Amino acid sequence: MTARSDLSGERRGPSRRGFVAVGAGAMSVAQTAGARARQAGQGGPFWPNGARLAVALSMVVETGADPAPTTNGPDNKKFPDLYAATAGQYASKEGIPRMLDMFDRRKVSVTSMICGQSCETYPDIAKQIAQRGHEMGAHGHAHVVQFAMDRDTETAFIKQALDTIEKTTGQRPVGYNCRGQLRSPNTISIAQQLGCTYHIDDISRDEPFVIPVNGKPFAVVPYTSHLNDIGYFNSHGLSKPFAEELKYEFDALYAEAESKRRLMIVTIHDAVSRASHVRAIDEFIAHAQRHHGVWFARGDQLAKWALESKDSIKETVVI
Repeated sequence: MTARSDLSGERRGPSRRGFVAVGAGAMSVAQTAGARARQAGQGGPFWPNGARLAVALSMVVETGADPAPTTNGPDNKKFPDLYAATAGQYASKEGIPRMLDMFDRRKVSVTSMICGQSCETYPDIAKQIAQRGHEMGAHGHAHVVQFAMDRDTETAFIKQALDTIEKTTGQRPVGYNCRGQLRSPNTISIAQQLGCTYHIDDISRDEPFVIPVNGKPFAVVPYTSHLNDIGYFNSHGLSKPFAEELKYEFDALYAEAESKRRLMIVTIHDAVSRASHVRAIDEFIAHAQRHHGVWFARGDQLAKWALESKDSIKETVVI
C-alpha cells in the first residue's frame, strides 16, 4: 500500500514499512498467544492426524416421512394440498442427488439423519447415500415430535427407525436426532439401550463431549441452530446470507482452534437443496478445504473419538 500526501506535504496513513511492522507485530502477538496456550497444555493439535478444526455436515432426509399436507377449504374443511406434496418429491428427484454429487466432487463424507419412513418410501435413495460412504443416523421413524410419547411408545418408535434404516441400507445407526431437537427425558436412555452411541440434540458446546447414560458413557455431538439452513431458506430462499454466515463462522472457529478444541456443525435439509443453496454449501466446503488441518468428520467418528479419548470433556450431569 502506498501512502498518500496532501498539498502540505504531510503524509497520511502508515508507510509501507510501518504497515508491514504492524502486521508482523499482530502476527507475533497471535503466535505468542498460541505458544503460551501450548505451554499451558492447551495447544493443538486437538484432533486425530494433527487436524486443527473439525467440520461435520449433517444431511437431514425427511422426505416421505411427513404427514400428507392439507389446506383449509370452505367451512374450514381439510383438503389435500397437492402442490405442497411436490416439495417433498423435489428432495428425492433433485435435492438429494444434487447434494450427493457435490459431496463426491468435494470428496467429503457426511452424516445423514434419515427417517425410517423415508427409507421405506425411497429405498433406492437411502441405499445410494450409504453406498457413497456416508453415515446413516436415525431421525425417528416418522417425521413427528416424540417428546410427549410414553416410554414404551417412544421405545417402539426409535426401534422401528433403527431397524428400518438397517434393513434398507445395511447400516445400523449409532446416532440419533429428534424432530426439532425436541427429545423426551427418556430419549437418550432408550437410544443407548437400542445400540446408539451418541445423539445431537444439544447446543451447549462447540466440541463433542461425554455424558453418563444408564451408568455408561454416551457421546454428544452438539447441534448448531444458527447453521441450520431451514431458517435461511424460509426467508425467501436467501442462499447468500447462509453462505456468508458459514464462512464467517468457520473463520472465527478456525482462529479459536489455535488454542482450544473446536467443532463446526452444519445442518442441511433435503427438500430445500435448490441449485443456489447447494452452491453456497459447495463454496463453503471449498473455502474450508483451502485451510490447513481441517477434518471433515462424520458424527460417528466424532462420537468414537469422544468416547475413546482421555482428552474429551466428561460431564457428570445430564439435562
